[in-house]
Amino acid sequence: MEPEEERYPKIAYFFAASLAVIVAAGAYYGYNLRAHARAEVKAHITTWFEGPRLMTELMMERYGPPDDITPGVATWYERGHWKRITVRGEARESYLEQTVGYRPRPEAISSLRDFNHGVRLDAAREELTAASNREALNFLALNVANEVATGRRSAKDAQEFFLKTAKLASSGKSSPYLDNLQFERYVRTPQRSREIGF
Repeated sequence: MEPEEERYPKIAYFFAASLAVIVAAGAYYGYNLRAHARAEVKAHITTWFEGPRLMTELMMERYGPPDDITPGVATWYERGHWKRITVRGEARESYLEQTVGYRPRPEAISSLRDFNHGVRLDAAREELTAASNREALNFLALNVANEVATGRRSAKDAQEFFLKTAKLASSGKSSPYLDNLQFERYVRTPQRSREIGF
């Protein structure tokens, strides 16, 4: 019979090796599952217009396969910065919609509606959505819309700043407004969801 001091290291090694095998198998299974899902999505979107088809492939590279795909629409939920990402396969323009949780001051709602660069506020659902053909432009639109809502920019100033920064983006230049959200997203609590009926 082995002494205890020799047996325990062997047991620990056995469990560590078993755990490594389980983790590797899980990673391999997950990789195959994602690859299969990507292949299914690509087969589904072959008839889409080129812009949204390529955008769906790009979103899969960034965020994984969509959570839901129906004829003409691919949707991701709670990925990266986004509460929801939607690609519309039958749209030629503004086919990429990206949504964040957002709750503006009531007096800011009319100002937000004056800033119309693809931004849509759903006050009931506490969501702000930007729609364009590029994720960078959606970041820009949401960031500028937030500055309108918080009073940092007038609607006129926001329009001018948006067009100037979008032009920089088209020439390959960068800006924090194009790369990330410059404000904190609103996250609805379960209690708040019950209060407003969602």
